[in-house]
Amino acid sequence: MEAVRRLVVHLAVAGSAAALAAVAGAYPVVEPAGGVAAFTDRGKNALVLSTDRYQLTLSKRNGQITELRDSVTGDRLLTGQGSCLWSMGAGNGATAGGCAFTPTGGDRFAYSWDRGASTLTLTYKAAKANAAAVATITATPTGLELRLKLTNELASGNVTTVLFPRDLRASSATVDAGYAPNFLPGIRLRPGFFSRVGNDIYTYPSRWAFADYVSLDIGQSHLALYSKNPPPSPLAPVDVGFVHAADGVCGGPSFCFEHTFQTAVSPGQTWTSPVVRLEVGSTARESILGYRTANGIDAYPSLAAKLGPLFESVVGSPLIKADLRKGLPPFAAWGPDLARLPSPALVHPVAYQPGGHDMNDPDFLPPDPAFGSEADFNGAIAKAHSLGLTVMPYANASWWDGSSPTARSLDPPLTIDDLSVQDSTGKPKVETYFGRSGYVVSPFAPFVKTRFDQMLEQWKTDVPVDCVFLDQIGARPWLRDFNPLAPSPIAYADGWLSLLAPYKDRCLMVEDGWDRLAATFAGFHGGLLLMAREFDEPDRDWGEGNWEPYPLADWLLHDKVLFFQHDLYEPTMTTNLYTLTWNAAFGFQQSYAWSGLSGDSLDDPWLQVAGDFQHVLGPRVGGRTLDAYDQPAPGITVSRFGDLEVRANWNDAPGSVDGYGIASNGFLARAQGLVAGAFAGTFGGVALTPGTHCLIVATNGGSVEVRQPLGADTPVAVTTNAQLATGYTSAGVPIGAVPVARRGTQGVFTYQGTLGGTPVAYYRLS
Repeated sequence: MEAVRRLVVHLAVAGSAAALAAVAGAYPVVEPAGGVAAFTDRGKNALVLSTDRYQLTLSKRNGQITELRDSVTGDRLLTGQGSCLWSMGAGNGATAGGCAFTPTGGDRFAYSWDRGASTLTLTYKAAKANAAAVATITATPTGLELRLKLTNELASGNVTTVLFPRDLRASSATVDAGYAPNFLPGIRLRPGFFSRVGNDIYTYPSRWAFADYVSLDIGQSHLALYSKNPPPSPLAPVDVGFVHAADGVCGGPSFCFEHTFQTAVSPGQTWTSPVVRLEVGSTARESILGYRTANGIDAYPSLAAKLGPLFESVVGSPLIKADLRKGLPPFAAWGPDLARLPSPALVHPVAYQPGGHDMNDPDFLPPDPAFGSEADFNGAIAKAHSLGLTVMPYANASWWDGSSPTARSLDPPLTIDDLSVQDSTGKPKVETYFGRSGYVVSPFAPFVKTRFDQMLEQWKTDVPVDCVFLDQIGARPWLRDFNPLAPSPIAYADGWLSLLAPYKDRCLMVEDGWDRLAATFAGFHGGLLLMAREFDEPDRDWGEGNWEPYPLADWLLHDKVLFFQHDLYEPTMTTNLYTLTWNAAFGFQQSYAWSGLSGDSLDDPWLQVAGDFQHVLGPRVGGRTLDAYDQPAPGITVSRFGDLEVRANWNDAPGSVDGYGIASNGFLARAQGLVAGAFAGTFGGVALTPGTHCLIVATNGGSVEVRQPLGADTPVAVTTNAQLATGYTSAGVPIGAVPVARRGTQGVFTYQGTLGGTPVAYYRLS
């Protein structure tokens, strides 16, 4: 490696010389070998780092970023920093930051340039400051990679936050969109968000931030910020997002990126950040895929590998929530109702434990005697398996009911406090649900791991099931854990990752979810639709009309996990067109709540809608990343998973394409041998009867199968030479036939919901 040198101008590509000279004051450019970037410090106040793609300017006084510009488009991506390059905060209130350092002061700032490594090193040597630091900025052809090494110089007090890079400022007037990993599958923030007072700053990892990533569209360019921190490196918790304040450096005409690492650096210790990348010119899709590769997510086991022989069944299965407290019969009487469920389906028993939901955790077996014995539970599972159904019970390993048998039977001197997440004073973390107090347990307590192992063994031997759902782990806000057994107060998430890793072949699923959980889990349950419908959080935090769902998680994780709406919150079940379309557009599984409280929920046509659409769409999207996502017109999105294209109409009025009328909040899904969706007006160029029609036309060899789980009797046009359409029951028994009229290459028949008084499940034209 060449010796580190100062005052060097280095240019790898001659085309950069003109732009560099214009900024640097027309100083001569030297072009030594090696490196990818040009550097000059010949100006009075500026350090300038350039490539063909971008130009970064920093203050010569303290290393503060003053501008980042796209050299190709000319767009000014960053207008500076609200403060200096970095700062830190301690638990005792002490602070420090790059602004306290100068080239000539006692707290000394200096810089050096390594032309071979294309790396600018900024050194902050402390005399009186509370922290010393070394920051490096490495130029790559398409971005900058920043890293900070910080030493706590305090006599007492831990450094608990490091802002790096701090308050990156951009113009509210030039931003076209922002992208953030807030709730699955992610969001796109519209320009109005960046001019209102508010923020979307959340802590990763949690349901609120499933990745350490944000990006922007600015003019004709793009800018992304994300950390590169692949396993086996410990997870680095971070507050990440955008903020627009009422006034100050992040207010008025500007807004800021915020990126604050949560740390625990004791006096005299040195902490090194992950690499933080500023990527220039890459679209949101390109940069989130860059994050995926940089963090090793592409190397996680595939969904197919984790599910093994269950894969084909589970990807085609709607989730069927079976709440025992909502009027369902005991396990021993489940047989007739299970036979009425669509097959395949993933049956999800909940609230079956003694006392009901959020009671008795982590003791879920034996079930409440009111619903039967373990033998009865096993009998219901055996019946489900005979019908092609899989079973996934609800469980919770991270929150323990203080009155549960496990909590009450601890052998002294062990107490529930010893097993809990603790604050800095040793007080256990207690959470109360429906009047029942419980303890958030620490994954580092050996007894917690032992009890977790016992729980999964019970679901393997006592009551063998196909999958297990674990509540809260993927949804809980990130925690500091001061339990003495924890290796660090910031290691809570790492503890669960380590505890869960041996079970990646057990079809584990989790509430919500974040990136590293995808190495072990097969399904994430929850997301943006839940947060909007149950809590109104997106409108409240970001402003109505300032956001829309955007499939960051599909590009990041969809080949590793299945996405479901929330497993317990019923207003996100597939009981309306909007939810059906959302799930189709973003690759979520359909879901339905089996209940006995009012009427017969198994006669509801939405159960059949959820089943029929999951059966045909699930196998085409499950275990695949999203290949494309476009918005060709207002209120229209087009998603592509492999050969399946889903065109969604989010407008209040019907739309039309290629002779298919797409209902308001409906969609058209097409692939080789498949046309499916929610239609109004026309289908295949032939008029439908009034109203919305959920239709599925699937071709297999010389046979065409047509299903209409929702909609009035109507003419349907399909490509066929058949003269008759034969109606079948759900059991595959033929009922009768209706004639098929010729219309060019199409055949048109009237889809009748009943034939001779018998409900028709589908028609087949051979």
